[in-house]
This record gives sequence, C-alpha cells and structure tokens, in this order.
Amino acid sequence: MLFDINNHIVKITDAKIDAVVKPAFKFFEGTPYFQLNNLPSFNGAGVYALFLKSTEGTCYEGSLPSMHPIYVGKAVPSGSRQGLRSGDGAALRSRLKKHLRSIDQAENLKNEDFLCRFMILQGRATDMISAMESYLIRQYGPLWNSYIDGFGINAPGAGRYNQSPSEWDTLHSGRYYAAQLTGQPREIEVIMQKIRAYKPPKRVD
Repeated sequence: MLFDINNHIVKITDAKIDAVVKPAFKFFEGTPYFQLNNLPSFNGAGVYALFLKSTEGTCYEGSLPSMHPIYVGKAVPSGSRQGLRSGDGAALRSRLKKHLRSIDQAENLKNEDFLCRFMILQGRATDMISAMESYLIRQYGPLWNSYIDGFGINAPGAGRYNQSPSEWDTLHSGRYYAAQLTGQPREIEVIMQKIRAYKPPKRVD
C-alpha cells in the first residue's frame, strides 16, 4: 500500500478552531486580577498568566511593559496524562502557589509585585487546556515562556544535579535546588541581551 500523508491529516478549519478559542480568550481577558500572594480558595484546573505590576528597578525595566503577561501556564486535572478524569481538585491554585514559592525564594523579586489572572475549565472543556495555553503564549509571547527558560521547571531528580542553572535561576538566584547544580554557569550578559531584544508580539485578533 502506498503511503499518502493526506490519509493522516485531519481537516479542521481555522474558523472552527477560532469559534471555540477566541471566545474563551476574550473571557480570559475579562477575568479579575488577584495578588499572587493572596489567592482565594478555589478548586479547578485551567490556564493562568502572571503579571509584574511594575518593572521599575528590575532587570526588565525598559524591555517588558508593566502588566504585560510575563508567564503563562496551565494546570490539568489529575489523571489527564492517562486519559482519566479523577477530579480537578485544586490543580490550578496549587500551580500558582508553586510559582509563588519560586518568586519568594528569588533574592531579587518581591511576591507583592506579582498579580495573576486565571480561567477554569470544567468537564470535557478540560481537554482544551493545553490548546488554550498555547494560544495565550502565541498571543502574549510571555518573556518567561518564550525567551527566558527555567521558571516553571521542577527540582532535578537524583543524579541530575550536574546540569547548569536555568536562565531564570541565573537572573533570580535563590531557589534551594539551583544552588546545588554543578554545571557550567550561564553568562548573565547573554541573557540580558535577550531581554533587551524582547518585543511583545502584535496581537492577532
């Protein structure tokens, strides 16, 4: 049997995708802001963005507009990787609290300078979480997603401490595990060049 790649390409028009994604994005942009260090109690999974209220006095001053999303992420329900739905729990809130701990540990960041907004997806709509995260990243081009790596990483497993600290940990030292990494340090000036070259993308409506 001859291989024909067209037998493997699902035909979904941009219009059909936009019919779902764009209203969800509009809803996301209308959600309230919360202080990252003062989150309400809630359950659910979904997508979120972090915002630096002011870049004055930070390494982002002059490059990152204040209140432009600096990081976008997602939190999926427990069991999603196995195709199961074992309840959404507090997946989204737990992910935001994890980021708060990273910012708390950084020696040159203050948790009160960060806001977040989030959107909860329920039921079958949780299947859209990864797609919505990708859409938000394309729309915003967040600095900590697209240019500076390492903010959302986990502590390395046993035997993996020979790697280099991430770009984020080089800029914002203080996370307990980053100090234990023995790999070649990164050059701060190279990272700063990336920040100075950063330009938020033009919105695609």
